[in-house]
Amino acid sequence: IFFSAVRPDGDTGTMMKCGRIISTTLVLCCLVPTSTSFSSLNQASGSPRSPRQRAPSRRSASKSLRLRLFSESLTDDTKTETEQVTRKPRNPVVSLHRVPEFEVGFLSSGFGLVGESAKETPLPPPFPYAIDLLPPSNERRISQPSRLVIRHLEDDDIKGILPEVVREFGALVDKSKLETEADELMVRVENFLFSLTVLIGLTQRVVRREKGYDRKNRAKPDHNVVCLVEQTHQADQDGKAIYKDQIVGIAELSWQPPIPTANAPPFVLPFVAKEFISRFGPGRDAASPQVPVAYASNVLVWKNKRGRQYSKVLMGALEGIGRLWGCDDIRLHVDANEFSGRVARSLYWSLGYKGVPDSGQDSSGSFEWLNASMSNEGLYLVDGVPLLYLRKKLKD
Repeated sequence: IFFSAVRPDGDTGTMMKCGRIISTTLVLCCLVPTSTSFSSLNQASGSPRSPRQRAPSRRSASKSLRLRLFSESLTDDTKTETEQVTRKPRNPVVSLHRVPEFEVGFLSSGFGLVGESAKETPLPPPFPYAIDLLPPSNERRISQPSRLVIRHLEDDDIKGILPEVVREFGALVDKSKLETEADELMVRVENFLFSLTVLIGLTQRVVRREKGYDRKNRAKPDHNVVCLVEQTHQADQDGKAIYKDQIVGIAELSWQPPIPTANAPPFVLPFVAKEFISRFGPGRDAASPQVPVAYASNVLVWKNKRGRQYSKVLMGALEGIGRLWGCDDIRLHVDANEFSGRVARSLYWSLGYKGVPDSGQDSSGSFEWLNASMSNEGLYLVDGVPLLYLRKKLKD
């Protein structure tokens, strides 16, 4: 940044400006927590909006903090009176195909495959699993998705979903608010590095999932990334229906150490490493088991597909996989912010998730300003961001 900004004539004014840019950058690097997982702040962006939920979309809490620090120092929030009163026209309400209510319960119950031996020999989920959507009440609508398909993420899918994941969890900044080319360069570099991290992480997850269900391999099933695909009927050919597929959401279930103050890492760890951290890792809750537990993360529904109960479908699929693995419960983190995390929390609470309070010293007392009712709801500080640590029992 420095050498690209200094002019050949050695303009000292420009050099001083570069010095300020570098100083600001160093300060921000110290203040902004390092993202431990592109999913870490679990977003159920979709049906209700999700836990990253951005505010998904709960915009990842860490992301919200990062963008707030960045925008306050480099942009002018001043708005003209005209800008303040201008409102975009609302899109007309349309009638959409609906997810049958019983499907979420069926998915969560284990796809009807849970047996007594599930814990000894975990069964793979019956993917692809199709859900026929109920028709809309307004038949004047143009063609809409008529079916949802739940399946595993494959290598060929990664390139297609990468932009959406980066858009949701990356550093998005309005280019019109960037004052200098150096600012834009900083954002580009951050998004490039983040994209590379996501690309490597998702590729590792596909390989690890295939390894876990290989009968010739003794590895325990782990890191199942689930895709939600909309299928829209296009035409009939030779008596067969032709559908157009579009991925509209993803979610992941993996084994993770039961540590409320830590998110899932962006890369795949060996299961033996997770066992070691579960037993000896710092920050482990004394009341938690000393073995890895099922952990839901990277719950994301594309922004233009939210409000259709897709997040509940994804969570139902994760819970079903958890039952097939023989899990006692599923845990996750969600944004504790009163505003950005409201939709995500509502989703998880409606599904039966409850806070896991700290059994040791009360670490949530200093966060009562967020919401008094959260003081005993499993509030923890994770990488400098207040998150709720929730748990849902899968077995009585």
